[in-house]
Amino acid sequence: MDGFKTYIGTKKVKAMPMGASAAKRNGANITKETIINNCGVQGYLVEYEDGYRSWSPAVIFQESYMVAESYADRMAIELMEVGKRICKATEALYLPGAVPIMNEAERHALREQLAAMRTYFNILLHRFKNAVEKSVADELMKADELMKKATEDEDNNEKGGEDGTVD
Repeated sequence: MDGFKTYIGTKKVKAMPMGASAAKRNGANITKETIINNCGVQGYLVEYEDGYRSWSPAVIFQESYMVAESYADRMAIELMEVGKRICKATEALYLPGAVPIMNEAERHALREQLAAMRTYFNILLHRFKNAVEKSVADELMKADELMKKATEDEDNNEKGGEDGTVD
């Protein structure tokens, strides 16, 4: 068919790992046939912004969606997207036959675009590294506080509470 056009879609969904039958029990709008045909298949219960629930096999879901809970997750997605565009632009400029022949003005404009994308990528990468380092540092601080609390609780139990009694 010659009438097909290429489309790219973006949807924001909530999802959790779950088999098809469990997803059906949790409100997924799927048929018994889907459950039978996907017995033992790993998948996701998917909830759309309007509340509609469905189920998707893990392979298909993971090709379409990436975790975007935090700003670091969203920066990682953007880094991958910009990285792919940089690769395509580089191929267009330097691989013979990768794209139809460009005139010199188009090549110059693409070189400038590629330089800007690389600059943007490097800035975003720097921000991402800082976000990840901060996240790791925050988690280490929480773990340290929990360890200190556990040690204090242990000491109190060994010595007895403030009133001299053991918990």
